[in-house]
Amino acid sequence: MDPKTQAIIDRLVERSAAPRQREIPAEVLEALSCGWIESKNLVEWLSVDRRVLLKALSSQLSIELSPALLAIIDDRQVLSSLQLSKRIAIELAAILPPTDGRFKSLEQHTSDVVREWGALIVGRWDAMAFSRRLAWIKPFAMNSNPGTREIAWMALRAFVAEAPEKTIAKLIPWTGSRNDRIRRYASEITRPCGVWCPHIDRLKNEPQLGIELLEPLRSDESLYVRNSVANWLNDASKYSPDWVLDITHRWERESPTPQTKYIVKRALRTLRKKNR
Repeated sequence: MDPKTQAIIDRLVERSAAPRQREIPAEVLEALSCGWIESKNLVEWLSVDRRVLLKALSSQLSIELSPALLAIIDDRQVLSSLQLSKRIAIELAAILPPTDGRFKSLEQHTSDVVREWGALIVGRWDAMAFSRRLAWIKPFAMNSNPGTREIAWMALRAFVAEAPEKTIAKLIPWTGSRNDRIRRYASEITRPCGVWCPHIDRLKNEPQLGIELLEPLRSDESLYVRNSVANWLNDASKYSPDWVLDITHRWERESPTPQTKYIVKRALRTLRKKNR
């Protein structure tokens, strides 16, 4: 990269994020879509031209675009940012298997959207055990960008929906991690309702399947984790209220800490609203 472009990038890294799409400067839009900088908020993330970014990535990593990827670039169909990323990831997964060294470049890419594609690819590789997928997704689950971390759990959520008991058993060790992003991942990916994703009916109706995963987090020191655990229980309270009441009452007795108190209060917000 030439010094002039690098100087522009260095300046843009220090920018304040625009609150509205129409207020994003043209040079920021260009840098985002070329993969030179990462988005700083949802507004910027939505503004990334993923088709332009795909062409830039193919040049950077010498990826020969398949007919399907070329069709995505040429297709002017209106898709949401996430839908388009999912389409791109499906095709990239066939080009970049785990054995391809270029996949590591996605994990470490400057663009959070490219890292997002990397996470989605992990969920699209064929014939891979869930434990291996977890090993591959871990760097994305620990990523500094919150958007990348959200995509990371979405990428593997379908496997949890398909086999809750089996996948939860593999996630339980993550609750003992020193990294709160990893602990939170274990909770967030298994939320009965979740956000921007299909619900997991088994966990809505049988939330007890997740209790071994939730128990180690009931007094977590991290607010990031506590909010996820509370939201998990709040999801379950809409379908299995008695179970949630039993769990939260027991936690209050067995773990009288400020952290547990916070989780319980937030977990019961929907039930308390109904009882007013």
